[in-house]
Amino acid sequence: MNTIQTESRHHISLHLAHRWFAFFEAPGGDLEAHLAIFHPQICLSGHRGQRVFAQDHLTLRAWFAAISDEVSSHHIVHSVYEDIAPNIGRLAFLVGYQVPGQDGGVRGSIISYETRIDFGSEPRFLALAKTPTIPNTRPVFEPSWASNRVLARLHGELGGLGDDGDLNGHALRSAMGENVHALSVLTSARDGSRSYEALASWIGGAPAAPSSLRLAVRDDVREPLPTIQPLGPT
Repeated sequence: MNTIQTESRHHISLHLAHRWFAFFEAPGGDLEAHLAIFHPQICLSGHRGQRVFAQDHLTLRAWFAAISDEVSSHHIVHSVYEDIAPNIGRLAFLVGYQVPGQDGGVRGSIISYETRIDFGSEPRFLALAKTPTIPNTRPVFEPSWASNRVLARLHGELGGLGDDGDLNGHALRSAMGENVHALSVLTSARDGSRSYEALASWIGGAPAAPSSLRLAVRDDVREPLPTIQPLGPT
């Protein structure tokens, strides 16, 4: 695999991961559209494979239906990607998971994920395995829906999934440039917000240097991705 293709696949894998998490964090998402990011024979497991939650779309649909609507957040804090076959990639990452408690406290864990992605026809998860590793002891709840939504769109653009006819998408790709890594997003938007601003920061270019960009976001939880317009550097 060439370096450019591997870099694009890393972005596409993170695009899928951020979409996976954002779906849990605000009610009203389109389940049918969400199922499209999973292979028909998707394997969802936990605790180092000791528990299998889903083995296809039917059982995955049932698993989603059984999940409570409690407020939660998921921050990807580290990821590693590798190609393992011509059309298959592996994305391993760590997630800081949190749920606010009724007593004003916060509970959570650091979860290790290992996923396989099929790049054959359209990018989608073949398998996800998640294992809690240690407690997440941060005392303040940190929402993540809006940042996951924005990151899903940005990683999709960087991975080449955007529509060439989308002027906003073209402007995003042009503004961010090449060799983008260490991408992060800050926003104070509430879960499910329809309009908000975000700040994207990353390392990129040649030579590599830090950059940032203000973003105007129009969102709808029923849609797979938000619309983003770059407002200019900070």
